[in-house]
Amino acid sequence: MEQNQPNEGQILADVAELRDRFSHTQTLYKEVAALLFFRYGVTPTANKLYQLVRKGSMSAPAQALQTFWEDLRDKSRVRLDVADMPEALQTLTGDLLGRIWQEAISQSKQQMLHYQTQADERIAQALAQTQEARQALKAEQGALKSAQANIEQLKEELQMAGQEQAALKQDLLHAKQRQNELETEKQLAQQELRRQGEQFTQDLERLQKAIELTEERAQANERRALLEIDKERSVQTRLRQQIEEVEQANKAQRQAHEQELNKQQDQMQKLRQELGQEQGERRAMQAALDISHSLSKEMQGQLQLLRTRSALLERENEEARKKAQQLKQELEQAQTQQVRPVRLKRRLIKNEPE
Repeated sequence: MEQNQPNEGQILADVAELRDRFSHTQTLYKEVAALLFFRYGVTPTANKLYQLVRKGSMSAPAQALQTFWEDLRDKSRVRLDVADMPEALQTLTGDLLGRIWQEAISQSKQQMLHYQTQADERIAQALAQTQEARQALKAEQGALKSAQANIEQLKEELQMAGQEQAALKQDLLHAKQRQNELETEKQLAQQELRRQGEQFTQDLERLQKAIELTEERAQANERRALLEIDKERSVQTRLRQQIEEVEQANKAQRQAHEQELNKQQDQMQKLRQELGQEQGERRAMQAALDISHSLSKEMQGQLQLLRTRSALLERENEEARKKAQQLKQELEQAQTQQVRPVRLKRRLIKNEPE
């Protein structure tokens, strides 16, 4: 038998070649055992055969190895029978081969039992792994179904999101259009606000001029009222003197006094008319103040920039209103003081002799 150094790559190549030539499992294992024993000088074992062939169960290489040793023993015996050697040598050689064969058979059986035990353990492990794989497969299938459901839901959500995105884009386009419209309206409103501000400024100037004119008229009326008061006081003084003289006069002059009283009544009517005119001017001034207050309130919401000026105007209007109220009180006092001298004058006229 040729003894070569075993080359694992070459052994694998030879086993692959034998695998192509022999499809039967036992035959293939026997050929691989012969290859190892005769070509590479390697004593074949069941584990080594299974590692190289990996076909069938773990008992297949052990059974094939046993058959290989039996065939080898038979062939050796035949070869010894025909060999030209002494009978004693033949017997000794046969006994030696028999012991070797028995030892090989014993080792082969032990290895076969060992490999059968390993095969049973591996089969149990493989069954357990198969069960675990089935459970894992079921779990994976459940997870796959759940993932598919999630994928479908995500597809629907993605479709809805696409629709919402399209709607949002449309809303954004409308919002931009509306923003442009509002910007245009804002510019127009600012222009209108500036125009109204200018108009309000002009109206405010006119109102200030009207207030100044009213104040001037009020001051003139006040001065005239003071003059009238002074005049009435001097008349009162004169009338007091006349009262002392008239008390001694004759009551026969009543008719003349009545005529004079009518004249005085006409004069009083004129004074009343003048007083009515003054009251009309005061009402006009009050109306102007009310108009100013109304305009100030109306423009507060639209002209924030003029709030300070409006506040100043309101304070000025309040001062004008106080002045007007004061003037009204003074005029009422003046009227009260005018009524008393007129009553005294009537009495004096009635008592004056004809």
